[in-house]
Amino acid sequence: MMKLILGILLVVMSMVHVIYGEKMQVDEIKKLHASNILIGSFRVMSLQGGMILFAVGVVEVLAFYNLVVLTGVAAYIPVGILCLNVVSLLIVSLIKHPELIKATIPQLLIFLTIIIVELLTVM
Repeated sequence: MMKLILGILLVVMSMVHVIYGEKMQVDEIKKLHASNILIGSFRVMSLQGGMILFAVGVVEVLAFYNLVVLTGVAAYIPVGILCLNVVSLLIVSLIKHPELIKATIPQLLIFLTIIIVELLTVM
């Protein structure tokens, strides 16, 4: 049941990720009169993040219904993808933009919870 809940949660989060990125972040960047290249780059990153969450969520839902079976090391691929997403945020934040850590604490806590639950469903 946890895989189904995680899958649905990740699919919903993917939509929120893209909508929030577009409605809140892009609008803020536009107010700063940023170049179209910067705005476009942000849109691509927002959509990529959303698509990653969506894909992992779909895999989890399919795994719940036994339409996809991940065994051995492959069982860790969904959680590995989520970890890569979080690690990239941490690398950029710690090296270039430490102010992002404070701003993303709620997201990091949500992802930490999801990653822990993902690991528990694999073990």
